[in-house]
This record gives sequence, C-alpha cells and structure tokens, in this order.
Amino acid sequence: MKINIEVFDKILDKIATLVKYFLGVLLGVMLISALFTVFTRYFLGKSFAWSEELIRYLIIWVSFLGAAVAYKEEGLVFFDMIVNAVKGKKRRNLLLFNNTVTLIFMSFIFINSIQTIMMPSVAKQMSIGLQISMVIPFLAVPLGLGLMIIFGINHYRVILKKYKEGVYN
Repeated sequence: MKINIEVFDKILDKIATLVKYFLGVLLGVMLISALFTVFTRYFLGKSFAWSEELIRYLIIWVSFLGAAVAYKEEGLVFFDMIVNAVKGKKRRNLLLFNNTVTLIFMSFIFINSIQTIMMPSVAKQMSIGLQISMVIPFLAVPLGLGLMIIFGINHYRVILKKYKEGVYN
C-alpha cells in the first residue's frame, strides 16, 4: 500500500492548524482566568485556588502543544550558526543527525511520560483547586511529544527533499 505524500502533508498541516486553534482557545481561557484572578484578588480581597491552578495547567498544555507546532514549522531554537556554516551533504547529514538525536530524546521522554501517567499515584490523584484527575495536566506531555515525534519523522522526508532541490548548497 502506497501512501500519498501530498495527502500525508495535508493531514499534518490540518493537525497543526487544529492545534493552533486549540492553543488560541487555551490562551483566551488563560487570559480570562488571569484577569478574573487579578480582579478578585485586588478588588474583592479573595483568591481562588482553582483559577491559579487552571492557569498553571494551561501553561503546560500551551507549552507542549506550541512546541509541537513550532517543531513542525522548524521554528524552534537550533544550531543555526553551525548548520549554516556547512553546505551540501555535510549540512544534510548534520540535519539528519540532529533530527535523529532529537527523536531519540523525545521518544524516551514520551515513553516515560506515559509510564508516569499510568502510575496509580498520578491516575488516582485529584487536583486541589479544580478537582480534576491529574492525568489531564500530565497528558499534555505525551500528547505534545507524540505530535513532535510524528512531525520529526516527517522531517526526514523534508530534509531529503530540500537537499534534492538544492536548498542546502
């Protein structure tokens, strides 16, 4: 069975777009919660644990999902000075090596994050303020890393395609 590369690229683009919209919603919820927290604390003299906890968990979700999209779009910090200093096959090989090391690291953390979520101490624990399962905040890690792994696997094809097109010369 042959997979159409263009269809696969479109699927990855759609996933990234959906994640961006979801990130926009999360950032909006963070903003409203932060404004609510500031208002209640300074004008009413009350503090709600759930709002601060919600912001904290949303920061985790935004960080991991945002990192996945940035990784797909090659927007993360990288050794640009070193990569731009070499051309041709050396540059391609350096990019392939970097992608491989990154994928190994992400896969290691991905596996460990799933094992952590499945631990009874996490799975059965409820958050203090929101009274939600701690699986929900912890789930951001394997979800974000899972997306990064999918995008990273696709990076091999992108690197080789750019090399064939002469981008690295």
